[in-house]
Amino acid sequence: METEEAIRDSIISLPQYLWQSITFDNGTEGANHHRLKKDYWLRTYFCDAYKAWQKGGVENLNGLIRQYIPKGSDISKLTEDEIYAIQEKLNNRPRKSLNYLTPNQVIAQETGLGGAIET
Repeated sequence: METEEAIRDSIISLPQYLWQSITFDNGTEGANHHRLKKDYWLRTYFCDAYKAWQKGGVENLNGLIRQYIPKGSDISKLTEDEIYAIQEKLNNRPRKSLNYLTPNQVIAQETGLGGAIET
C-alpha cells in the first residue's frame, strides 16, 4: 500500500500526459496495479523473473543511487534531508538518455515549471 500511495503522489505531481506506463517487478508492490491502471489510464507491465534488463532505466538509477548509498546500508538511518539531497543530486545529473539534459531540466521543459520538482 505504501508503494501504491507513493506512485499516486508522483503521478499527481506531474501532468497526466507524462505518465503512459509503469513496469513492476513481480513482488507485492504491484499487487494493486489494476487500480492505478484504471484510475490514471496507465498501461502496466511486469518484468519476467531474473530479467533485470527489462527494466533498464530502473537498474541504471539503482547503480547511480549506489554511488551515494552502498548496497547493504541501513537506509532507515538516513534522514529525509539526506534522502532529498541525494534525490536532488540525481535529478540534476545530466543523462545521455535525455540528450545530456538533467531530469529536472526535462520536466521543466515539458511542464513549464521551473526549479526542483518535488517527488
